[in-house]
Amino acid sequence: MTEQALDDHLTRYLGPGTRETDVDGVEIWRHERPDFVSFASHGLAGQPITAVYPQELVCSVEHGQGGAALYLVETTLKIVQENHRGVVNNQVIRNDRPLLADTDITGVLIGGHPYLDDFDVIFGADRKVLVELMTLIPLASSEVALSTSTGVDALLDHLEDTDPPLLNIQRASTT
Repeated sequence: MTEQALDDHLTRYLGPGTRETDVDGVEIWRHERPDFVSFASHGLAGQPITAVYPQELVCSVEHGQGGAALYLVETTLKIVQENHRGVVNNQVIRNDRPLLADTDITGVLIGGHPYLDDFDVIFGADRKVLVELMTLIPLASSEVALSTSTGVDALLDHLEDTDPPLLNIQRASTT
């Protein structure tokens, strides 16, 4: 995959980007559009990790909450690099206390971007998957508990039924 294909895709869906930081050879970029801000890894796809497809990490949040998205991408990226194993769709990464100060966010759900259609996969000219974009969706403690007690499918059904503002890290618990 070319970096240009990734840059073009992220710019088209997430807005213009600027390099924010680097974590062990993988850049993290900030992308901004009118309705939200996102942080995305640039270079994870080229790292030697076990995954079905090469992948990059993305986290989108409301404006003014970018530091939280950056932290979640950095932390998840470090976990992936340490374990040499990528994340998978519908995986919940849990923590026993809040991940973000002054919030009830104690985990993340890995999945498709909740507000962008046709965003999650970058295809080559031959429709071969070049990279899968794994979105980190912040979860409140009760949502993490629901995924633990009744499973991720029950959590997904609950989120679909309640339609919480998933980009707001200050949101109230939905259960």
